[in-house]
Parts: sequence; structure tokens; C-alpha cells
Amino acid sequence: MKRRPENDQGKNIVREDPVVYENREALEDARLREAINRTDTEKFRLFTRMMRINIMLKKAKITHRTD
Repeated sequence: MKRRPENDQGKNIVREDPVVYENREALEDARLREAINRTDTEKFRLFTRMMRINIMLKKAKITHRTD
């Protein structure tokens, strides 16, 4: 069994960019503002579309095939 050198321990640390999360919050705020400004007709059509998709997914039959 090989031993890891002491200086390789830091390579497994995940470094994430905090800017990604800040942009996500700004995008979410913009999406919410856009949703608020939609007309009632647009909201109704989006809601009924969501309902139809939900019904379709409930009726779906998932089969597993092994090839």
C-alpha cells in the first residue's frame, strides 16, 4: 500500500466560487419579479400546463431493461 505524501492532502478540498451563488440569488429575484408582473391569463395558462404535465407524469409507466 502506498502512502500519500504530506503535501497532497490539500488536493481533495473543494473550492467553490461564491459568485455563482450570488448570481443565482439575483436570477431568482428577477424571475420572481417577472412572475409577479404576469397577467392573470398568463398565470392561469402556466398553471394549467403544469397540471397537465403532472397528470402525464403520474400516468407514466417506468420499465427497467437490462441489455
